[in-house]
Amino acid sequence: MESAYTLASRELARRREENRKEHDRRRKKVLAAAPAMAELEQKLALGGTALIKCVMDKKTDISAIEARIRQLQQKKRALLCALHLPDDYLDDIYTCPHCHDTGFDQNGRRCSCYLQLISKYIGANANLTEYMKEQTFDRFDYRLFQNQPAQNGRQPLAYIKAAVQKAMHFAETFDTTHQNLLLMGNAGTGKTYLSSCIANYALGRGKSVYYQTAFSLFDTMEKLKFDRLSGEDEEQAAAATKHAHKVELLIIDDLGTEFVSAYSSAALFELLNERLMQKRSTILSTNFSLNNLENIYGRRVLSRLYGYFEILPFVGRDLRIPQKHEEES
Repeated sequence: MESAYTLASRELARRREENRKEHDRRRKKVLAAAPAMAELEQKLALGGTALIKCVMDKKTDISAIEARIRQLQQKKRALLCALHLPDDYLDDIYTCPHCHDTGFDQNGRRCSCYLQLISKYIGANANLTEYMKEQTFDRFDYRLFQNQPAQNGRQPLAYIKAAVQKAMHFAETFDTTHQNLLLMGNAGTGKTYLSSCIANYALGRGKSVYYQTAFSLFDTMEKLKFDRLSGEDEEQAAAATKHAHKVELLIIDDLGTEFVSAYSSAALFELLNERLMQKRSTILSTNFSLNNLENIYGRRVLSRLYGYFEILPFVGRDLRIPQKHEEES
């Protein structure tokens, strides 16, 4: 899993190569039909070199050279016209007219085309499903929670509103506050949905995000650790593991539901600890209580959760179960 910047730069290089090939194809086509074009191009090149030398040497006969170049350009246009081709047919080809497919403008700033490619690949590396990509803060439906009964005096609607407000603030500021979140509650109460909202908002800000379930993440890391993969699978696992350590926002879903081994417990601690030291934000979601997590992963992991994660509690019924089923039961 290569960085979005590497992938964006590679696509720019691919564009340059494709445009170069198309330019070569056009030139061969013209030279086959009008061999005289080769001599014209050579004279134009010599004229350009003479003009640059004249400017560098601060000579005064620039106008004569410029007139000669204009005459040659006119002959070139006439030759292209005779072949029923546009005047710019042999010009260099660029997908982006602003940066000429280099990715940077004349001031050395990233071109908008490069930024768009970076954003595209950041999203591709996030590992969100198509369904998750549609889950955003502006589409959040509080009506799903408003008629739910209180649980031990806790109103689901009030809890989800508080969680959304904190999540929105987190999505806007995590890269400067280095905050971490622990989403806790029963299955189907909106934890993954809210994680998706945060992920999409962060991606919109140009931040790198990686979502993965605890089962898939630690299964991949364990297979890689104990040489149970080979070839392309091993390369992908190594890239995913590295990405989980380095990405700006890591989201691990369903913590505690994976097969927990001595290795996975140690791997979770190492991952959280490294990300905390690097000041990279992490979101964990789980159906388990803190006591259960301590029993599963040990006190070292629990100390990181207590000391560095803000807990967002989720209450209410499982939204994935239709309401009418509850009423009939």
